[in-house]
Amino acid sequence: MRLFTLVLLLSVAIALTAGAALVLAPGSHPSVGLALFVSPTEVERQLLWQLRLPRQVLSFFAGALLASAGGAIQARFRNSLAEPGLIGISGGAALSAALALQFGLPVTWVSLLAFAGGLGALGLTCLISRQSVDNDRLILAGIAVNAIFGSLLTLLITTLPDGSLRTITFWLMGSFANADWPQARLFLLAAPWLVWLLFREWRLLNLLQLGPETAFHQGFDPRRGGARVVLFAAMAVALVVSHCGMVGFIGLMAPHLARQLVGSHARRLQIAAPLIGGWLALLADWLAQSLLYPAELPVGVITSLAGAPFFLWLLRQSGRRSRHA
Repeated sequence: MRLFTLVLLLSVAIALTAGAALVLAPGSHPSVGLALFVSPTEVERQLLWQLRLPRQVLSFFAGALLASAGGAIQARFRNSLAEPGLIGISGGAALSAALALQFGLPVTWVSLLAFAGGLGALGLTCLISRQSVDNDRLILAGIAVNAIFGSLLTLLITTLPDGSLRTITFWLMGSFANADWPQARLFLLAAPWLVWLLFREWRLLNLLQLGPETAFHQGFDPRRGGARVVLFAAMAVALVVSHCGMVGFIGLMAPHLARQLVGSHARRLQIAAPLIGGWLALLADWLAQSLLYPAELPVGVITSLAGAPFFLWLLRQSGRRSRHA
């Protein structure tokens, strides 16, 4: 699959979702969104281009990045329950990003520190799990690492002044409310590139699902190739966390939904999962804006309410398969 085809698919999905966002705008009748296509006023035009469209671009590509990273991590660790938030990457990235924000560092440094924190948390997870990551020890270690970083994050929040407490807490629960065109342009440029970097590892991901020995006998270096996949996934998650906060479970749900549609082949999965992840993020953002309109919920609350039962269902299914094996 060529880069052009992948970018084209993402572009078409963005166009469709932007149109849906106009019709399904929170607090408005569908005819209001439709009117923007027919005879928009200056206020409506500004509302569309300065508020709605950058938010849709940001939310879609954030979901696409999380889904692409989730699918790659599940294949890399041969664990269908693996997800950036469950194996510590999101927690480490969030703590590092929160520290950077606390010290007033620029956005570039926030992203870099989030990336470093995500990698450090993943390394700690693998160190705690110690043995083969084919079993649930990876998930248990990730939960422990998340608890550690969550405690440190809570400690940090308690030291914040009252003025910034609500803002950073809302951000840590995930939000696209502060989206603007500089952020949207960054994701518009960086997200397809990161999705492509993960997609082009599809041959390695297919073989890693069969075991590192299989990948080695097929001419791949499983250690170096696996580290490369983790590096790209951490970059994707760090970018999302540093700009949108912790939006959990999309990296878990989207790859599983994609498998139901296109199967487990990594070449198809790494195309379908980002598109589904983008749609899930858009739907979660719309629900976050609509459920308590005119107030707004954090997006992470919506994704967690959907993702936690989904994770428990997957855990139950995994237990049944283990008993029948």
